[in-house]
Amino acid sequence: LLLFNEALEVAERRNHPDAENKRRKFYQYLIDSKQQESAALMKESEGEYVQAINLYLEAGMPGKAARVIGDNNITQPSNLLESVAIALEDADMNEKAGDFYERMGQRQRALDSFIKGHAFRKAVELARKHFPNQVVSLEESWGDHLVSINQLDMAINHFMEAHAQSKAIDAALKARQWSKALTLADQLDVDTARPYYAELAEHYAQAKQYKEAEKCYVQCDDHNKAVEMWTSAGEWENAHRLAKSYLPESEITALYMENASKMEKSQKFKEAEKLYLAVDKPDHAIAMYKRHRKFDTMIKLVSKYRKELLGESHKYLAQQLEMEGNLRDAEEHYASAGEWLAAVNMYRTNDQWEEAIRVAKFHGGVSASKRVAYAYALHLGGSAGAKLLSKLSLLEPAIDYAMESGAFTHAFELARDSLPKKVAEVHLKFALYLEDEERFQEAEQEFVQASKPREAIEMYIHQQSWSDALRVAEQYDPSAVTDVYAAQGKAASEREDWARAEEMFVAASKPDLALQMYEQSGQWQDAVRVAQRHLPHKLNEVQLRLQSAQAGMGTGGSKADYLSKGRNFEKNRKFGNAIDAYLMAKKDVIRNVDDLEEIWDQAVRVSRTNMKDRYMQVVREVCSRLVSVRKFESAAELMREADMLDEAVSIAISGQCWEKARELAADNRMLSGRVESAFQGHMVKAENTSGLMEMGHTGAALDVLAQRGDWDRLWDTAVKERVGPEVLQKYAGIRVQQLVDDGGVKYDEAVATLIEHGPPTSAAYYDMYSALVAGVLGRDQDQEKKSDQAKVVADLREVLYTVALKLRSNSTDGKLDREFENLLMATHYTHMMYLTRKHGLKELSSRCAITLLRYAGIVPTDKAFYVAGTACKEVGDLNLAFMLLNRFVDLIEAIEEGDMSGIDNSDFAEATNVPFDTPLPTYFYIPEHDAREEVRDWVLSICMDNNIEQKLPRQGESENTIYAGLYTSSKPTCIVTGYPIPSRDKLEVNNSIASKKDWNALVSKTEQCPWTNETASPMW
Repeated sequence: LLLFNEALEVAERRNHPDAENKRRKFYQYLIDSKQQESAALMKESEGEYVQAINLYLEAGMPGKAARVIGDNNITQPSNLLESVAIALEDADMNEKAGDFYERMGQRQRALDSFIKGHAFRKAVELARKHFPNQVVSLEESWGDHLVSINQLDMAINHFMEAHAQSKAIDAALKARQWSKALTLADQLDVDTARPYYAELAEHYAQAKQYKEAEKCYVQCDDHNKAVEMWTSAGEWENAHRLAKSYLPESEITALYMENASKMEKSQKFKEAEKLYLAVDKPDHAIAMYKRHRKFDTMIKLVSKYRKELLGESHKYLAQQLEMEGNLRDAEEHYASAGEWLAAVNMYRTNDQWEEAIRVAKFHGGVSASKRVAYAYALHLGGSAGAKLLSKLSLLEPAIDYAMESGAFTHAFELARDSLPKKVAEVHLKFALYLEDEERFQEAEQEFVQASKPREAIEMYIHQQSWSDALRVAEQYDPSAVTDVYAAQGKAASEREDWARAEEMFVAASKPDLALQMYEQSGQWQDAVRVAQRHLPHKLNEVQLRLQSAQAGMGTGGSKADYLSKGRNFEKNRKFGNAIDAYLMAKKDVIRNVDDLEEIWDQAVRVSRTNMKDRYMQVVREVCSRLVSVRKFESAAELMREADMLDEAVSIAISGQCWEKARELAADNRMLSGRVESAFQGHMVKAENTSGLMEMGHTGAALDVLAQRGDWDRLWDTAVKERVGPEVLQKYAGIRVQQLVDDGGVKYDEAVATLIEHGPPTSAAYYDMYSALVAGVLGRDQDQEKKSDQAKVVADLREVLYTVALKLRSNSTDGKLDREFENLLMATHYTHMMYLTRKHGLKELSSRCAITLLRYAGIVPTDKAFYVAGTACKEVGDLNLAFMLLNRFVDLIEAIEEGDMSGIDNSDFAEATNVPFDTPLPTYFYIPEHDAREEVRDWVLSICMDNNIEQKLPRQGESENTIYAGLYTSSKPTCIVTGYPIPSRDKLEVNNSIASKKDWNALVSKTEQCPWTNETASPMW
């Protein structure tokens, strides 16, 4: 039965002696018969697991081998385990291989096997524990695997876990999970999401989920399709909202126009209209309806959007309909266009006269219908036309219309034949027509035939054809002759032909018109004459009116006339006229100023009492007039009564009524001060210094003396009144400015004035000091000889030093303005040059002269080089003397030519203390031409001396030599010479720095500090 296993089991249970042998034989049998699986089971049951595992492997059952290992927790031998694992992989049992590797602790191999076997759940679980950085990529691979086996719903979640949004969206789209796809797309950046939004938009649009579709179209920037979608769906408001939000006007217009055209072609006119109107193209909508002959809708649009074209549109349609023979509709459009006459003409053209009359009567009234009927009668002609008019009771209106139309021949024909009573009227209307046509003779005949000669006379009067007017009057209406004369007189008066006018008025027996003419034109003598000759009973009235007129015009009359005229107006409660009447009084007519004041006061009284709105205006006017007649106190009092105290004081001041002014200002401190200030100004203007002094206005008195130029008296007065130094400095500044402006030798007086009375220290005087320094240091040789130049320079230096001390004390940082400091130092070193020369210190003097080169510009450039060169020549330094005087010669040539551009600066290019940008002097320091030529000759002679280097040493070679002054240095400069001070020779004294050697040399001679002028002794 081949139940070997059962047999062995029974033998072993019964302890059969041959049981073991049988087991071996059975095992061998299994091996020999290639039944390794059964042999493996046998060995497994016997607990021989290694043999069982090997047998399972031989049988190609690595799974069962792996089970044995797992069930029995076998860990050795390792090569066996490795064999099982390899066998599992070879058998594509990757998941089990992974489990096997995981039990073996070979996690990476386990992970690889799980991935290979698509056991992603186990792979992810293993990665979460041991390879967390691979979890994301595993989730994405898991998703890819699920997509490959079409498990799209599950793949979405794994892609989301892996943050593979694009793949997740692709899976959602394939799975038709649109909402989830949209949610995922919202999480992507714009550029990445755009194609997904486009696909979603198409889906939602097809599904008629328009809002979701719009969102997607907007997100993928395909706004045009979104608008087209809404348009196709008939959602115009949404389409327009979207277009307005996202598209430029040009694109909106183009898109709507294109869609509208499509709608029109599809006969969807309403939809097309909405599109046209949405982009403000009503004309296209109108044209569309016109093309498709939908005239009612077209007219509605025109009336709403093109009102100015409504009439033209109705007219156009009417003409079209008329051409098509649709007269009734054409009539309606003509009427709507306000062209009902065109409708009338249309019916007339089509011989429908009754219709023409109907339209005319409806739109134009009875008179219009009569005109049409008249035209109908003319159309019929002769008796037929007349009968028609009679039948329609339009005969008389027809005659009227004929006259209005200028068809007088026809009017006469109708009147004579059918209505004789109208003949005279036709003559009259024809006469008026002829008059308008300036056919006066013919008009006269018609007027006469109409029994209206008076109209003919008026016609000739109007044309001023006096002879014709008289002829007609004398022939047909003698009573009108006087009217002709009167009219002729009026015409003469209008052209101011007074004599002719008077003659005609008298001829017309109307002298009162001549009197009226003369009175109205102000020709009172002629008026009196006419009254005396022709109207004596009116003479007194004329004379009274003459006086009243003169008073009213302000050209005559007495005080009584003006008062009477004003009072008459007051009685009649014409208060405005009363004020004007009183104000007509002028000083040219009423010579007595008291009478004028009395009359003007009446104007003020009336305005104050009865016309308060004019009161202030009248007060100002009357005050102005009172001032003009020098009634200042009265004017001021009037202003006070009107509570205009400021103006009252001003008037009193202007009239120099000082007591009145003080009285008015008594209770007002500000006004009192103003009065006193004005009085002081008056005294100043009058140059009443004694009066000003008596009032205690010393400053004002001194101002008067300064303006008068009485300086000696000013200084004496200042001393007597013991004015402060600031006041003295102020007037010293004024005086010095005058002297500086005068120039020349007056610079000496200017400096002396500042020394005696003290210099002003305000920065406002910088320009004055600059001009004074330029004037003193800029003198030429002749001017210096006429003055004690050294003393003037010394005094000027003392002035500037005093000002500098004050300015430094007032400065927050204790520093001096750079420009003022240059003025001071240029003057100081000029003083040092004179002082050292005076005491025989020629070397120091030459150094001072060289230092002055850096102040060229304050000191004229040619002077600076000449003085420095001459000083070097005196101390025997011929090379430097040559260099400096050669520059001087170049400068005098430039001054002669008025141009510095030709000067070569290369010789002094490295001499950093020598400026090149100084202005060219306008005059020579050495006025004498011969003297300048002597300098030129000396320079030429030195040019030939080979012992003269004719160049400057470099800056490094110039230290401690006379050349050192030509170069800037970081070392402090000496207050005596301006030269750099060697550190071993530095001396700090009296807020200045000096070369000890040079300071001692000078002080030993002067016994004064060169900076402060204080007493000093050498400091060895």
